Parts: sequence; structure tokens; C-alpha cells
Amino acid sequence: MYAVLHPPNFAAQVAAQQRPELRKRPFALIDGEPPGEIVFAVNKAARLLGLEVGMTRLQGESFTEVVIVPRVHGEEVSAQTILHTITCMFSPRIEYVEIHPGTYVLDIQGMNTLFGDSAQLAGRLRQRVMSAGFLASVAVSQNFDAALCLALGRTGISVVPPGEEANAMRDLPVRILDLASEHEEIFQAWGIRTCGDLAALSETDLIARIGQAGKRLHSRARGAWPHLMFPIEPSFEESLTERMELDFPVELLEPLLFLLARMTDALLERVKSKARAIALLRVVLRLDGGNRHERIIRPALPLHDKPTLLKLLQLDLETHPPSAAVVSLELHAQSASPYRAQHGLFLPQAPEPGVLEVTLARLRKLLGEERVGSIELKDDHRPNAFRMIPYAPPPPAKSEKPPLSVPTAFRVYRPPQAVGVTLVGNAPARVFWDGQRYAVREIAGPWRVNGQWWSEANWCREEWDVRLATDGVERVCRIAFDPRSRYWYVQGMYD
Repeated sequence: MYAVLHPPNFAAQVAAQQRPELRKRPFALIDGEPPGEIVFAVNKAARLLGLEVGMTRLQGESFTEVVIVPRVHGEEVSAQTILHTITCMFSPRIEYVEIHPGTYVLDIQGMNTLFGDSAQLAGRLRQRVMSAGFLASVAVSQNFDAALCLALGRTGISVVPPGEEANAMRDLPVRILDLASEHEEIFQAWGIRTCGDLAALSETDLIARIGQAGKRLHSRARGAWPHLMFPIEPSFEESLTERMELDFPVELLEPLLFLLARMTDALLERVKSKARAIALLRVVLRLDGGNRHERIIRPALPLHDKPTLLKLLQLDLETHPPSAAVVSLELHAQSASPYRAQHGLFLPQAPEPGVLEVTLARLRKLLGEERVGSIELKDDHRPNAFRMIPYAPPPPAKSEKPPLSVPTAFRVYRPPQAVGVTLVGNAPARVFWDGQRYAVREIAGPWRVNGQWWSEANWCREEWDVRLATDGVERVCRIAFDPRSRYWYVQGMYD
């Protein structure tokens, strides 16, 4: 059993969906290189005024009530991706009919356990497509070509019982069979107008007059031509792209975010259909003048929450605004398995990942990219050398038994605290720190370290570990001496 999904006048439907102001007006799409553009598609209102496909742009502009709109291939590609995603929900085997844009054939054999009988499946498929903003016809038949011709020739839902294909196709115009130009002229001269007229002819006589093409056309008119299906299954990640061309350059962020919200919603629908989440969003803005503005939004955890993703987009674009007006948008996504964590009943409640990510984005906007993130130690001889990297939570740690002995912790002071030191025999004997005078009870060192002598960031110092005491108070800390500035300071304290 085959189900065919056909959105009539697909290009005009896409244009009306992307530009809602055209839905109640007659319009025509033009395609080609100027000045040789031709009318590629027209809606019903423009067709009633006399505008036809194939006219030149000059002829189309003579109809003053008709709006002339340039064709945008990227919008049609995005619309085909939406239809492909919907059809994949109803069948694992689909075929795309290239000569009829937006048309898909589904192998629905065995799908009755999930969606009901053929009529119920066709109704649910058509309803799902219409909820996405497209008007479509659906036909179901045991023959591939019969289902295709019925979807092209009839509106609504058509379900053909097995063996009734010839009767169902009897009143369809013969041109629905995609005739060659010479065959169309021959059938017009013979008075063949419908598939029923063609099926009534003798197959032997038809082959004798027009060759083996007559056998194929005769079988297709009766709904009996066998077809070998070529199912397609493009990569899921390739479908996670949304494109939009703008009629006028956009300078303000608010209308830009409105368009990004629609594109993000479409991407979320696709990833949710595969039980996945969005791990990365790449925004490509084409600016007036030919430049590109590209930004990457990488949440710490995969998300499928639309408000959180939109807030991250807003904060990033406010921090890094485009340098000129935007003329087109592209939104690319990467999917990943959604993050799931089992929280304990008696553990403190942690913030939601989305809320934490938005808070970090606000801090990046306020403080700068290089001041927010996680600390990563650098592979450097300089003590405590680190850098900031984007925040990414580690995987949940496995529960382990606590160690028998707790190691000593070193609390680093940032910035280091300046102190005064009295030396006895080139070693610290007394330390003046925070208004107190400490005697050095124990000492270890010195350790002389230096590095990066080849650059302006060169450093050197002498370090001691000391135990200080005064009035019954003891402190164990590390002090250092900088030979260049001749200053003593406390690096940190041992807990």
C-alpha cells in the first residue's frame, strides 16, 4: 500500500507561508536571471486575473493588481525538510518525486497497527501537514502510479480499494500521466482526454503506433504499472537547518528575534520527533554589503526548551551585535541525547540547567567572555597558572568511600597579601602581617623559581613555608620574595 502526499502549487504555498501579507492578495513568483525572468508560479487569485506560468516579468507587471515576488530557493528547501520530517513520522520508507516539488510517496504496508486503516492514516497525515501550514492532497492505493495520479488530480483524501484503480482513475485528465510533448499532441488529435479513454484502447494497437511507451502509458492509465520504489533517508543532522531571505534589511534586534523564534520552533519540532535535544545553535547572518556575522550558541547541556534557547540567542546577539542590517538568516542546529539526571530525595535542590545557562550568559554580557567560565590549569611551570574555559558540567561522579585521611588544603590569596619580613642570616625571622607581629617558629626553603624570561611576562621569586606564632595564635602559610620589586607577600595559607 502506498500513500502519496502532494501539496498543490508548492512554491506559491511556501511564499505565502513566509510572507503572510500575500495570503489575501494575488501574487506571482518570478525566477531566472534579469532581465530574462519568467513567471514561475502564481496563486489562485492571480490565475483568475489571467496571469499564467511562463509569462515574462514585463507581462506579469502589466497586471497592476498582482504582486511580483522573487523566488527564494532556500525557503523551498526548508519547507521540503519540514514535509520530509512529517512523512518520516508515518513510514520508514519514503520516496521523493522530484518532478512534482514537495510530493512524497510513503510505503504504509504494516502501519495500520500504529495509525489505523488507510483512511485514518491518510486523515492523520493530511491533518499533520495542514497544522504545519501547508494545504495537501493525500491518496492511498495498492499501485504506486495510481496513488500518485490521484493525489495530483484530486483534492482532499482519496482511498482506492485494491482492484478498483482503473475505475478511480477513469475521469482523471490524461495529462496527469506526465506525457511527452509528441504523445500529448497525438492523444489530442485522437480525442483522448481522460485516463479512461486511454485505458479503453487496445494495448496492442497502441504499441504498434507509438512504440513501447504506449504499453507503459496504457498500464499507468489502468493503475497496473509496476514500480520499484527507491526509498530515501537523508542524514538527520542535514535536516536541522532553517533559512530565510528578507524582503527588506532588518536593523533592530526585536524583529530579528521574532524570526529566529519561528526558526527555532521548527528545529525543535524535528529534534523532538527523534527524542533528541539541541546541543548547539549556529546563527549565520548575511549583512547588507555582503559580509557575514556568525555566532555559535553552545549550552552546557542539550536543551529542548524554546524560551531558554531564545534567551541565549538574545543575550549573545546583544553582546555581539551585527555591524550592519541583516538581509538573510540561517540557523543550523546539532542534536544530542537529552540530559537526564536522577536527583536524590534528601539532596539540596540544584538550579535547572537552562536557568543556570541564562545566568552565565547574562554574566558574560556584563563582565566579558574571558571572565566567566570554568578554571583550567595551564601546562606551565608558573605556579597557579590558569585560564578560563566555557563552563561544561562534568559527568555525575560515582559514589566512592571517603578517604581515611584528609589531605592538607592550600588556600591561595588572590591577590597576594603584602607583608613585612625581618631577615636573620638571609632567612625570615619575623613577619609583620595585617597589623600583627609574628615570630617564625619553623621554616622550610627557599625554593627559587622563575620563567618566561624571554617575554615581558617574565617572573621570578623565592618561596618559604613557615609556621608563624603570636599570642597563642599560629598560622602555617607560604611567603615569597620578588627580587625585581623587592616586595614580600603571602601566597596562601594551609588549612
